[in-house]
Amino acid sequence: MDYLGITDQVHLVECQLNEAQNLIQLLQDIKPDAVFHLAGESFVADSFKYPGVTLDVNTHGTLNVLEAIRLVSPSTRLFCASSSEVFGVSGLGKALTEEAEFRPANPYAISKLSALHFVRLYRERYGLFACSGILFNHEGPLRGRSFVTRKITHNIARLKVEGGEPFDLGDLDAARDWGAADDYVRAMCSMLEMEQAVDLIIASGKLTKVRDFLSRAAASAGFDPVFEGSAENEICIDGLSGKVLARVSPKYYRPQDTPPMLGDASKIKSLTGWSGSRSLELLVGEMVDADITRWKNGLTHV
Repeated sequence: MDYLGITDQVHLVECQLNEAQNLIQLLQDIKPDAVFHLAGESFVADSFKYPGVTLDVNTHGTLNVLEAIRLVSPSTRLFCASSSEVFGVSGLGKALTEEAEFRPANPYAISKLSALHFVRLYRERYGLFACSGILFNHEGPLRGRSFVTRKITHNIARLKVEGGEPFDLGDLDAARDWGAADDYVRAMCSMLEMEQAVDLIIASGKLTKVRDFLSRAAASAGFDPVFEGSAENEICIDGLSGKVLARVSPKYYRPQDTPPMLGDASKIKSLTGWSGSRSLELLVGEMVDADITRWKNGLTHV
C-alpha cells in the first residue's frame, strides 16, 4: 500500500479467520456493505505438506466469515474468491463452464471446493447475498515474486537493468489461463452489483505456456529471446548478445502439477456486461515495465 500511495486512505484492522468471535465482533462494529473474502492458503504444493492448515484457513475460515455475516450483518454482500483448482482434471482439453464437474486433485482444491459449497449453502439456506468467483490465474505488477509470472518479469528486469546470472524455471511447457488481476477485480465488483447472487467463472479463455510468457517478457524488455536445447537442458538466450537469460532446472518441476485448464467466462459477461481481461501481451508489458522501474529506483522488495 505504501508503494501504491494509499496507506493513509485505508483503515487496517487485525483479524484471524480461525477466530470466529473476532470476526463476529469485527462485522458487528463495521456492518460493511460488502466483504471481499480473498484471504487464504494459496500454494498447491504446500497444501500437501500442511493439509490440515489449508482446510482450517480456507474452509473453516470461510465458514466463520459466513457465520459472522449471518449473525450480525445479514445485509452485507459477500464475494468469496474460489479457484479453478476445484475442477481438477475435469474436462481436460475443453473450456470449462460453471456446469463442469468438480474433481479436486489436491488438498488446496478440496478446501476451496468445500468453501464454495458453504457459500452456496448459506445463500440458499439463509438468503445471504453470497457468491463465489471461480478465479483462473490472475497476474499483475503486484503479484508475489514466488509466482512464476512475476518471477519471470522481476528477473528479466534485473537482467535488463543490472545484468547478472540467468534465473531458473521449471517446466516451460506448463500452461495456464492467465488474465489481468485488476480486470478480474472489476469482475468481482460486478458480481456484487447483480440482483441475485450466483457463482461464476472469471477467466481469460486463453491458454499460454510458461515458455511463451517468458518470450513475451524478454521481448518487452528489449531482448531477442531464442530457445535452445530441450527438456531440462533447454535455455533461453538473448539473440542479440548471446547472454543466457533463463534455464530449466528440475528442482522446480512440480510432482503434482495442475494440468492446463481453460475457463469459459461467457456467463459472467452476459449477466454483468464485464468486458473480460485485456490481452496477455499488454499485461506482460505492464509487468516488465513496472519491474524495470523498480530496479532502477531500488524498489526491488516490492
